[in-house]
Amino acid sequence: MILNNCDRLIVALDYTNLNDVKKIVTSIGDKVNVYKVGLELFLNTRGEAIDYLHSLNKKVFLDLKFHDIPNTTAMASLFAIKEKVFMFNVHCSIGVTAMEKVVTTIKTSNSNSLCIGVTVLTSFSDKEIMEQFKTSLNASELATHLAVQSKNAGLNGVVCSPIEAKKIKNLCGNDFYTICPGVRPSFASVDDQKRIMTPKDAIKNGADFLVIGRPITKSHDPIKAIDLIINEIEEGLLLC
Repeated sequence: MILNNCDRLIVALDYTNLNDVKKIVTSIGDKVNVYKVGLELFLNTRGEAIDYLHSLNKKVFLDLKFHDIPNTTAMASLFAIKEKVFMFNVHCSIGVTAMEKVVTTIKTSNSNSLCIGVTVLTSFSDKEIMEQFKTSLNASELATHLAVQSKNAGLNGVVCSPIEAKKIKNLCGNDFYTICPGVRPSFASVDDQKRIMTPKDAIKNGADFLVIGRPITKSHDPIKAIDLIINEIEEGLLLC
């Protein structure tokens, strides 16, 4: 897949109703091609947000983070690909067997949707990872381990912090996509993210897609915010 600069930016639509979605998407216009529909928006609109975005020929990253036994996760994945989403995700912690089941199911459906594994949520600190999972691995080490497992299972890429994107690329190959939240432009606040980078540094460090929400959707001038982010992406690409 050849990525243009606009496709590298995924705007997170963290809303609870379709009216707010329509306002921000309309205001952004042709500046952005890909939008993230997460659990909050999907449930509150009963999936109508997907139909709305598709009616505008926008690409959808369905961010529901499926996490269940192999057959249940595979059936959930079937729903995602029937919706013709650009990409969707499952938690890597479902295990290799479940991820392989998802991949097999997708192949039998001749779908073009990308299946991405969620490694470690970017809201986790190293201390929280070690305490929660009773492991000696820090967040980046655990994320890298899970990325390799998902690559071996046949997934197309992972959601990860930009901090570990380069290492994951080195281990899994350039055709294994890195989708990175935890990206905060130089002009934006950190909010609740703990493992973050600027767009420029994230791209330089191996990120393929940047998932950015509040710095754009809460901005008084979303177009200006997007232009600044695209400029940072282009600066990062020059350093790759």
